[in-house]
Amino acid sequence: MWGYLSLLPAFLAIWAVAGIWTVFALAVANKSVNLNEGFPYISICGSYPPQSCLFSQVLNMGAALAAWICILRYHQLQDWGVTRRFNQLILWTGLLSALGTSMVGNFQQKNQKPTHLTGAFLAFFVGILYFWLQLLLFWRKKNLPQPGSPWIGPLRLGLCTICTILMVKKRHRHTGRRICEDGGRDWSDASASQRLPTIPEAKRENMEQILPTTLRGNMALLTP
Repeated sequence: MWGYLSLLPAFLAIWAVAGIWTVFALAVANKSVNLNEGFPYISICGSYPPQSCLFSQVLNMGAALAAWICILRYHQLQDWGVTRRFNQLILWTGLLSALGTSMVGNFQQKNQKPTHLTGAFLAFFVGILYFWLQLLLFWRKKNLPQPGSPWIGPLRLGLCTICTILMVKKRHRHTGRRICEDGGRDWSDASASQRLPTIPEAKRENMEQILPTTLRGNMALLTP
């Protein structure tokens, strides 16, 4: 019924995988990231030019394709007899996920981290919600003839479960760090960047003449 449009999800997957690995390869080739320090996030790889330009283009086109697929899915579910309110909920969830993907690409982590993280939340967490809603719809309509092959439902359940578990584990790993693990380094950097200005030598000599003899030996306390 939908002809070549049914190939859009497969094309989106191929486009995203090829684009992300190309960005990673460029970041490694021009030494924007160091693999000896650990495997970098794609957000780090896409924060530096020239691969940041490709990163934005890949995610922008991916977001446009995702929005197109969500709209096609909306009309498909409409023809299937899904209620308008629930169908619109699924549609807007998918569109928000596509918007978040575009935000991740255009607001790099290095330049605009809060906006980047907001886009990541929309892309990943709201995106997973979109697929769980699709699964819920599949369960609610189980008494009706299901479009597509019978294995689509179990496959969707398995993929949603795996993605949810991975995101929860990653979130726990990211927020479950002890303060001492890298907080000390942050405080050291903050202290180093806020050093007090030193006292000029001429003023220091004048202070030595004014201060009592007992304090002259402790001038190091006054001049960091």
